[in-house]
Amino acid sequence: MAGAAVLSAHEGERIRMGGWKLYVYMAFFLAMGIVFQGLRWLLPLPPPVSMFLIGSLVNMTLLLAMRITRRRRAACIGLLLPLVAFLQGQLPIVPMVFLIGIGNAAYVLWANHYWKHLSVWTAPLLKALLLYGGTKGLLFALGLTGPPAAALLFMMSWPQVFTGAAGIFLARCLLPRLRFFSYTGENK
Repeated sequence: MAGAAVLSAHEGERIRMGGWKLYVYMAFFLAMGIVFQGLRWLLPLPPPVSMFLIGSLVNMTLLLAMRITRRRRAACIGLLLPLVAFLQGQLPIVPMVFLIGIGNAAYVLWANHYWKHLSVWTAPLLKALLLYGGTKGLLFALGLTGPPAAALLFMMSWPQVFTGAAGIFLARCLLPRLRFFSYTGENK
């Protein structure tokens, strides 16, 4: 239904954003994020390539949701997507769901606040610092060590900066082409 609402808009037509339409778009972007996370099952790519591709697409989805459905709804999507990743078997321990959700929400809120400034490019760094520091503390608290812990710590380090920056780049390229969404004005 969300896809039909998006695809039915005519060239240059603005869909009035209010009421239930924001929730339809929120569901659309949540579904888009879930589909992007599921790509790792469909594309036979090596794990590092999959991580960079899917991470960039999910971050792009979060930022498009932020600009179109407002920051609170995009932050909610950022909190829900790690739960889906856990249910898909991508996160090894439950506390990572909360940690990644907080990182996603911080990324969305920071990017929203600085969207028109160069400071927007610091959002991926903030997300990486939160995820790396939180993961390191979590692994220490749980007493987890060895190669799986090192791999998890690596995934939450500098690749987050790359995928976050790629998400900003992709969202900024794609957003002007989404004319049928009403995304101008104050984003609260």
